[in-house]
Amino acid sequence: MRVPGSVHRGNHTMLSRRTSLRSATAVLGAGTALALTMSSPASATEGDFPMPTTLNCVAAQKIEPRLYTDGLYHDFQAIDPTRTNGHCEFVVWDSGQVRYASPSGAQSPWTYDGPGHSVRTEIIDYTGDAPSWGIDN
Repeated sequence: MRVPGSVHRGNHTMLSRRTSLRSATAVLGAGTALALTMSSPASATEGDFPMPTTLNCVAAQKIEPRLYTDGLYHDFQAIDPTRTNGHCEFVVWDSGQVRYASPSGAQSPWTYDGPGHSVRTEIIDYTGDAPSWGIDN
């Protein structure tokens, strides 16, 4: 039986050089794609995003991939206040639970936002403005 791309010599069928190179390239390409997929973050959005402002409070929602304890990169989020007059609270939520809340003008700690988590940021202006929500990543 002849194999497409093969050369028949005596009782042995050998793949031609072109076919063996093509096969090796395909295997290496598939391996590289798999390695990149496994080590790359599976996030939809990264960067610094200005949140809708209130009368007294301004902050940026920060999202970036970071190395997690499982050895893979996952999204982490923080809220970074840029203006507060003492009537603001800056909050980081994770799956309906408050992970950070502070009136401070300092950036929050980074919060893991990988599989099984849903992190979102919020600005509360206690002078009466409606809360301001960051993007839902």
